[in-house]
Amino acid sequence: MGKWECYRCSYVSEGENPPEECPNCHYSVTFWIESVEEKQRTVKDFMRSNLLKLDASSTVLEAAKLMKQNDASSVLVTVNGEQVGIVTEHDILYKIAAEDLAASRVPLRNVMSTTIFSTDSNTPIKEALRLMAKHHIRRLLVTSEGRPVGMVSQRSILGGSFRVAKDSSEAED
Repeated sequence: MGKWECYRCSYVSEGENPPEECPNCHYSVTFWIESVEEKQRTVKDFMRSNLLKLDASSTVLEAAKLMKQNDASSVLVTVNGEQVGIVTEHDILYKIAAEDLAASRVPLRNVMSTTIFSTDSNTPIKEALRLMAKHHIRRLLVTSEGRPVGMVSQRSILGGSFRVAKDSSEAED
């Protein structure tokens, strides 16, 4: 059984053959497009798999250097190997630079956020964006079977969406 899309209104009909008239717009359709369902994009399609981690006693300067070296926007903060928080570029800008504090003297434990929001790697990207909007955050820790496997951010989703759109437009040319 196939799926057919009306080229006029985008109604999708299922059947061996396309109908002669679109049930939605009632147009006598002589040309139907074989409908191809787009794969639902998930968090794992957009996540960064290299998680940056530093101990809570490390300085903000160390975190900033690590983020710069890895072109990342956050560092997970640990105590005895356990994740206890996150420091983001936003934290460094607003809690250190804007307050004119010496980044080399401030430990991460003083600026980290202790709430880390996470989602499973198979979560649809739309749901991940809703979660970010609900909690007013820009990134989520990505887990698989309860273990951290990456980080997804609004920036990585937007960049990934541009790449997908560019790749599909180049394929059409």
